[in-house]
Amino acid sequence: MSRSFAVVTDSTADLPDAWRDRYAIEVVPLKVLFGKETFRDRVDMTDEQFFARLAASSSLPTTSAPSPGEFADVYTRLAQDHDGCISIHIGEQLSATAEAARVGASSVDGFPVNVIDSQTVSMPIAFLCRIAAQTASLAEATEAVQRRVPRSRVLALLDTLRYVEMGGRLSRAQAMIGTMLDLKPLLLVADREIKSVDRVRTRSRAIPRMIEFFRTEMPVETLAVMHAQAPGDAEQIARELRRELPDMEIPVGQIGCVLGTHTGPKALGLVYLKK
Repeated sequence: MSRSFAVVTDSTADLPDAWRDRYAIEVVPLKVLFGKETFRDRVDMTDEQFFARLAASSSLPTTSAPSPGEFADVYTRLAQDHDGCISIHIGEQLSATAEAARVGASSVDGFPVNVIDSQTVSMPIAFLCRIAAQTASLAEATEAVQRRVPRSRVLALLDTLRYVEMGGRLSRAQAMIGTMLDLKPLLLVADREIKSVDRVRTRSRAIPRMIEFFRTEMPVETLAVMHAQAPGDAEQIARELRRELPDMEIPVGQIGCVLGTHTGPKALGLVYLKK
């Protein structure tokens, strides 16, 4: 696709490969660290390899943002064929990636880079990238994306509290109680915050509750169903929502290593931009 400006994001966008190719979107990977081993997200380690290793690990891996130098290298290369760049990244409340992008951009003279804090994670960022890629100019892309950032949402259903506890966001006692009761937390990432929507007993009740809450959020501009090693449940949710929203494309995708570190396997998500 021929444009005067480039579109850049990071690996937490869960950008579909087909979109990456069709819209010529550049992806800069974050890193996952298991002990002293470092892997570039979706470059050195696939999602399947990550979740297999996560399940076998007694401690939680850590994650890190790309360095400013890595961003500077990407912007320098893109400057050879483009007049500017829009760079859309994981929310600054969740990662230092956007700040690294700004520092990297400041070292590339004469190449304007508009760094956008998406305030979110996962495929809402991919939606913003696609919107940017379909506009005619850098100024138009920046305005279209910034207008939608406050309307991005991630509605996540966790299957286990183990990884939230390992990450230090929940006490062991709370996690044990939740596990004994088989509680499934339903969380909403919106307005720079992670909010608790509900805690539902059993997965079979939690999935309908997630769909029920999503209905209160409609109408939406875009929608996708995301999962962590739970394609069957994700496809079932997508089929139900396609019946309700027959004119809307509803892709199904898998979340990557960085977000998967905090959700654990079998997590589900509805990700969307509100109208």
